[in-house]
Amino acid sequence: MATVAGEMAVVLGVLGLRQGDSRILDAIVLVGPAMEVEKFDDDERSTYFIFRPAGTDLLFENDVLVSAMVRTQPDSEDETYCLYPRPNDLVEGLSPTAARAEVAALLGKPERTGPNFDRYPVNGRYLHVEFDAAGHAARLTALLDPV
Repeated sequence: MATVAGEMAVVLGVLGLRQGDSRILDAIVLVGPAMEVEKFDDDERSTYFIFRPAGTDLLFENDVLVSAMVRTQPDSEDETYCLYPRPNDLVEGLSPTAARAEVAALLGKPERTGPNFDRYPVNGRYLHVEFDAAGHAARLTALLDPV
């Protein structure tokens, strides 16, 4: 399992905490203060903390922080999102738009792959990297569990 440093390590470190736990502020301070909240009552009670100016979403399921998605390239599905404000600080040693091979060189063999993503076990959690059509990182998602 790889260990990453940088701001994504902060985010990975607060996954699994309950909404309201003050330690989550360590991640929110990186992307706030402009925030929207969306709630959905489906199979799991889902609450999204949406930070459009920072290109970031935090997802709580049943009040537990389970994922954080960060955009490093424009989001063609929702152009209201900006990019993460400090993309070079996300993962030490990794360009925010790294090629797929560069990601693998830093993080090792992915635990799971798909046509446009690789998922890596890192820091006791998971890092899901989505790639654009040219094979460059476009979104990084910190995951509590492999989903």
